[in-house]
Amino acid sequence: MLIEQKIEQFVKREGRRPRILVSTMGQKRHNQNTRQLATLFAETGFDVDISPLHQTPRGAARMAIENDVHIICFLSTENNHKKLVTELAKVLKAEKAENIRIVIGGAIPRSDNKFLYGAGVDLILSSVPADRAAINQLLDLFQ
Repeated sequence: MLIEQKIEQFVKREGRRPRILVSTMGQKRHNQNTRQLATLFAETGFDVDISPLHQTPRGAARMAIENDVHIICFLSTENNHKKLVTELAKVLKAEKAENIRIVIGGAIPRSDNKFLYGAGVDLILSSVPADRAAINQLLDLFQ
C-alpha cells in the first residue's frame, strides 16, 4: 500500500493527519538530518513539530502531550540515546501517554537495538535521513 493511502486511512480512522514531534533531545544544535526528516514527514502528509534545542526527555514528553502527537521521533548523534529513551518512556508512562509511539534514528549501534525495543522504542530507523520505506514502516505501527 502506498504512503498516501496509509495516510488517507489514518485520517479516516483518526479524523486528522498523523502528527509527529521530531526531537534531538540533549543536542546542542539541530543538524541537517533533523531538518531533512521533518521535511520528509511534512511532504508525505504528517503534521510536524520540531522540539527546541537542549530538550530534556521530560520536556519532549510534555511537548508531545500538549501538541497531541502520535509519534516522537528522536534523532541521536551522541552516545546517550539509551538513557534518554528510557527517561522518555518513563515520563510518557507516568503521564499515561504510552499511546505516543517512540521512533529513534541516528547513530544507533545495532547492538543497542534489543535494549531500545525493551525500553519502549517502537521503531528504529535504519537510515537517517529516512526514506519512504521508513515512513511506510512507521505508518505500519498504526495498522
